Amino acid sequence: MDLEYIYPGMTADSGRPTARDRRQVVQIGAILFDNDKGKEEASFNVLTRPAYAKQLPPFFVELTGITQEDLDREGVDFPRGFQKFVEFCRDRPIWTFDKDQEVLQQNCGYFGLDFSLSDFIRVKAKLSEWGIDPDKYSSGTLYRAAGVDMSGHIHNALHDVRSMAAAVYKWENSGQDK
Repeated sequence: MDLEYIYPGMTADSGRPTARDRRQVVQIGAILFDNDKGKEEASFNVLTRPAYAKQLPPFFVELTGITQEDLDREGVDFPRGFQKFVEFCRDRPIWTFDKDQEVLQQNCGYFGLDFSLSDFIRVKAKLSEWGIDPDKYSSGTLYRAAGVDMSGHIHNALHDVRSMAAAVYKWENSGQDK
C-alpha cells in the first residue's frame, strides 16, 4: 500500500514532514499481489478528503497530478475510505515503503477511528538486504533500482505500490539480480 498526503506549509522546499506535522491523507492505493505468480490480482484506489484542509496545496497537485477537481468529484471522507481499505486488506500482511502506517494511524486519530491493522512490512528497511541504498529511492522510483520497465505517474499511490511490488518480486525471486 502507499499513501499520498498533504501537510501544512507543503511546498517544494518544505522537506519531508514529521509525525509532529498534521499529515492528511488524500490517496490510498494498494494492490493484492501474488508473489508466486508475479501477478497483480486486485487493486484498490481511493481519494479521501483531508481532515482539515479544504484546498490541496499547489505543490501537491504538481507532485501527484491529483487536482482539486479530482478530489471534489471522486473524494470520499477518510473514515469511509479507510474502512474500504481495511476490507480490501482483510487479514493479509501490508507491505509499505516506509512509515505510511504512522500516517494512517494519525488520520484515524483525527476521526476517532479504531486502528485495527497491525501486520505492516516496511520495504525500505529491507532494501539493504538486496544491496539497495534505502535513501536513494522512493516507492515510486523503486522499479528503476530493480531495472524494471514501467510507466505511470510517480507520486500516484497506485503507481508507487506497483513499483514496489515489481521491484520486490524481482529481488525475492531472482536473488541479488539488480
